[in-house]
Amino acid sequence: MTFVDAQRLLRGVFWARLGVAAVLLPVGLVLPDAMMPGINHGVLVLALLTVVTSSGGLLLGPPLAHPRRIAWLVALLDVVLVTAVVAATGGARSIFTFLYVMLVTASCVTLSRTGGLTIAAVASALYTALVFGRTVFPITSLFEAPEETTALEIVTMFLNTATFLVVAIVAGGLAERFQIQSRTLRDLRAMKDLVFESVGTGLIAVDPSHTITTFNRAAATITGVPAVAAAGRPWEAVFGDLVSLPAIEADLASGYDALSRHEATLARTGGSVPVRLTFWTLTAGDDESKTAEADGERLGLVCACEDLTTIRAMEERLRHADRLATLGRMSANIAHEIRNPLAALTGAIEVLASSGTAGDVRERLGQIVLKESGRLNQILRDFLEYARPAPLARARKNVVESIDEVVVLLEHRATPGTLKTVREFPPSLDWLVDPQQFRQAVWNLCLNAVQAMPDGGELRVTAAVAGGWLEVRVADTGEGIAGSDLAHVFEPFFSTKSDGSGLGLALVHRVMQDHGGEVHVESAAGAGSVFTLRFPPIRG
Repeated sequence: MTFVDAQRLLRGVFWARLGVAAVLLPVGLVLPDAMMPGINHGVLVLALLTVVTSSGGLLLGPPLAHPRRIAWLVALLDVVLVTAVVAATGGARSIFTFLYVMLVTASCVTLSRTGGLTIAAVASALYTALVFGRTVFPITSLFEAPEETTALEIVTMFLNTATFLVVAIVAGGLAERFQIQSRTLRDLRAMKDLVFESVGTGLIAVDPSHTITTFNRAAATITGVPAVAAAGRPWEAVFGDLVSLPAIEADLASGYDALSRHEATLARTGGSVPVRLTFWTLTAGDDESKTAEADGERLGLVCACEDLTTIRAMEERLRHADRLATLGRMSANIAHEIRNPLAALTGAIEVLASSGTAGDVRERLGQIVLKESGRLNQILRDFLEYARPAPLARARKNVVESIDEVVVLLEHRATPGTLKTVREFPPSLDWLVDPQQFRQAVWNLCLNAVQAMPDGGELRVTAAVAGGWLEVRVADTGEGIAGSDLAHVFEPFFSTKSDGSGLGLALVHRVMQDHGGEVHVESAAGAGSVFTLRFPPIRG
């Protein structure tokens, strides 16, 4: 038992003593003498006043330096005072014998089981001596007439003394168990507080009325709001409209173990900070009772708040490093792409510049010069289109028309009978896109799909709305893409074709980024490929 616990227990005992004295004093004066034979009002009043004086003095005085010693002294004093009260109100016939039971119980709480048993033994000895001294061995005959003893009184005396000991054993065991559980609970609370305050993640608890009940040190650091100022305030007073708690509660209604994640920017003094908020439902009851049919009592929400500033900075550094790596690969690919036509141009010009070149040879070399010049021009034009894209000109467009035009053009370019096209889209589907860039992205994907099937195959084009997003899917049954190449297919100048520039899919990726959408690829060598374009929902 700690010093603070002993102080609190003793103060509780002192208040209880005052309460008992306040009740017994008027009762002893009001009850008729028939209920308390041979009552001695002077002894009764003196005993009760002693209780009041000692309790009042201990309550009003400074904190006790040795609370356990005081507890022993008070318990021994109370044994004597209770014996005096019993003696003054009839002895073996006193109606206040129950005070011994109260005293033994209090001693078990303040002095543990051993102390309770000791006080019970002392009480039994004094009570037995009192009864015997007034009846069997009339020691008190010098100042009062001896009383007759009945067998019932003797039996009652032994029953009372046995009761004192039984109460001491039972109450002492309960008191020890209570103290052990109290220490365990105190240790658990200390551990909880240590873990709760030491974690780097902000932990916030709100009750069903969305009032903040718990706010740890990390949460105060992230939000810039002291824990003392946040506790007891509504969620909106600290976080504003960062997230909607009613909407989150609706999301979490699917089950007690569900969670809801949100990323947002938290405004605070001196700037803003990106945060991730993860919410759980706080419920009471054991896990077995928390089922879909019978959830535990909902006590509120728990929110884990994470500062993403470091993560965002790390992501930016990784993106920067990735851009540098991509730039290096792109530079190498550009050099490779330009070197081949330049070598051809150089050789042709050297032959043309030499004397004695036949006319038909000169004509053929001139065609080579024109062809390679055009190839260089195309490479530079594609690169400039990728590097300096035109600004988006969004408009509500029936995208199905653009998709169907692309499919028709490819059907006419393919060798008859080799290409099978499958259209899976509605007659009309309006969406907010840049019509020219949208058509360019679909054309590049479909052209790549046809080129991946040199011996023919099936081109399947699908357009539909899923989850509020427009999804355009282009699938082929061609050669597929090796797993080692999937991570590089959208890099500029990366191509698995001998005559490819490697800018087609890079342009598709850039177009989707400009639209705020996504492009995904699923492929395996020899199993065909599926490219999916996802355009964001129309706002407003």
